Amino acid sequence: MKEYKGCKIPEELYYDLEYHVWVKIENDIAIVGATDPAQAYAGELLNIKIKDVGTKLKRGDIAAIVESAKYMGPMRSPISGSVIEINQNVSDDPTLINSDPYENWVLKIKPEKLEEEIKYLVKGSEAYEKYKPIIDKWGVDCKK
Repeated sequence: MKEYKGCKIPEELYYDLEYHVWVKIENDIAIVGATDPAQAYAGELLNIKIKDVGTKLKRGDIAAIVESAKYMGPMRSPISGSVIEINQNVSDDPTLINSDPYENWVLKIKPEKLEEEIKYLVKGSEAYEKYKPIIDKWGVDCKK
């Protein structure tokens, strides 16, 4: 795992640098969560409203609404597909994302166009290098 200014970027995950979410592909399921830099930028999360199981999402659709003391806005879906599971623990206590954004995923999606849409995601060292200027611009430090 690479780290910059305390922000962790696990190399085995895919990242959507436009939406600031990570994706882990397990079998034919995409597990989606907020990145470490995104949670640090938002600050302590107060609330999260995740789309219901069965919701069909297109890439870029709102998958959840997150709220902190200094941010309220969408968490967008990095891929198209159907929501098949939400993380009820995160729904009940969104600060779990702040404590460990990579353990505390938000939702699982059954992808419809993964082969086509994976090109929008970056992985590993490339994601690390591309996140460094974003972390600098945002002025975040992810140390817990």
